[in-house]
Amino acid sequence: MPTYQTILPPNIYPFLESMASLYSAIEKRMHPALLAGEKIGDIEKRLQNEFQVDSTTVRNVYHDLKGKHSSIKELKKTQAKELKSTISSIKKSITARHKRAKTKLKKQQSTKKHRFIIHQKKRRLAIKQQKLEKLKNSDISLCFGTKKLFKVQYYLEENNYTSHNEWLSDWRKARTSSLVMVGSKTYAGGNQLCRLDCNGNLAITVPPCLVKDYGGKVAASNISFRYGQEFVDIALTPTRQKRGTSYRNGTEKAVTHRMVRRDNKWYLHTYVELPDIPRISQRKNGAIGVDLNVDNIAWAYCDREGNLKDKGQITIELENKSSREATHILSLAIAQILEKAVHYECPVVIEKLDFSSKKARLREQGKGYAKMISSFAYSKFAELVHSKAKLSAIQVIEVNPAYSSLIGMVKFMSLYGLNSGTSAALVLARRSLRLSERLPRVCNALVQPEDCAKHVWTYWGRISKLLKGCRRHSYFEMKVRVGVKLSGREPPSKSMIGTPVIPSSTSALGATSA
Repeated sequence: MPTYQTILPPNIYPFLESMASLYSAIEKRMHPALLAGEKIGDIEKRLQNEFQVDSTTVRNVYHDLKGKHSSIKELKKTQAKELKSTISSIKKSITARHKRAKTKLKKQQSTKKHRFIIHQKKRRLAIKQQKLEKLKNSDISLCFGTKKLFKVQYYLEENNYTSHNEWLSDWRKARTSSLVMVGSKTYAGGNQLCRLDCNGNLAITVPPCLVKDYGGKVAASNISFRYGQEFVDIALTPTRQKRGTSYRNGTEKAVTHRMVRRDNKWYLHTYVELPDIPRISQRKNGAIGVDLNVDNIAWAYCDREGNLKDKGQITIELENKSSREATHILSLAIAQILEKAVHYECPVVIEKLDFSSKKARLREQGKGYAKMISSFAYSKFAELVHSKAKLSAIQVIEVNPAYSSLIGMVKFMSLYGLNSGTSAALVLARRSLRLSERLPRVCNALVQPEDCAKHVWTYWGRISKLLKGCRRHSYFEMKVRVGVKLSGREPPSKSMIGTPVIPSSTSALGATSA
């Protein structure tokens, strides 16, 4: 669900400060009650009487708090997954160190360095295992105002605070910096308490406890969004909505509003569900495969028969960039690819990857690998592709990237004169169209009669093992003549003599590349 943002007028800031304090107080009372297992119905009645508010206000706080609880649960799952991956990586590293130490002992060399490293890794392994066990058995922990700001009170001078009261003022502001009003399409303006119309007029219903200070409603005008105004207007289109057995005036979509204070200004974040946009992309028009690399984005367009028709490469620089800068760079690159997809009216194909487990093992890998993975922003890239493609009415297909670089190198790099990125992108595009990935004829020496029922990736796995450690330019320089009779085929003809093929042993690879 996209979010659109604008600045609210200063005349309603005092009311928003009071509302944020009220929401924060209700939230802090509701949090332990939910963890204790109380039903929301009982909590709602008690908090209504305690704070003198309506049931909708309590429900708004409840939905916001439940969202935070759900986020923490998902975060704990991710952290547990990363810890398990880290633990597995440390264990493998310890085993490898033990083998090296044994080799040193056989050669009667000193193993002091290895024993020290093994000891430290075992300490780290115990710490990670303890964290994982604690994570599994712990309840939801939530610090209103963030743990980072809470710990600042113990280091006031280092964080440019002159007194504890100065920190306390910022701490209270952080705990009362936002409020949310959940939308419903059965009400005018798509929201029961915060109603925005297409003319930019905003009206907020004041809870009973604040009516003396602010009256029944607080209004603001000239509310507009620099981006997404057309989607907000579509969501606010008046309609007749059925509620129970009766009908009432509502809107096309629910409109949820969140008010956020940032740099002493209040911003309106509006969430709307996008209308159903019919796709213009069809597989019969082919597909565009996209291969994201650390320093570039390669793409290749093929028709429905799998023939290369267009290709390109967009240079990106994400190293030492902030999150916003990286997002902007990726957005510009994705926009260029989507223009091609709109032109050809075809889907965009990306890899289905998860780098969380790889990043958890960075400490046990080399510096070059760690630097490459750390600067890889694939999750952000995939998120941007999906969101922008939806607005462009383009379908996004995620495929398994297994052996895509290898297949591209063996089958398409020399055929079309491609680099590694565009050849891998072509493989992804063809894979989304369910086209053949069978071995070239010259590689059939690797196929045995009993392999006929196996998946084609089995053969590519064999080639991958044979080419492990072989540089790409060395592979293309190889001209190996083999007299192996092809499985189920006639012997090689004279025209095939001198054709580069995959040798049947790694020793042959080494001899040739040398």
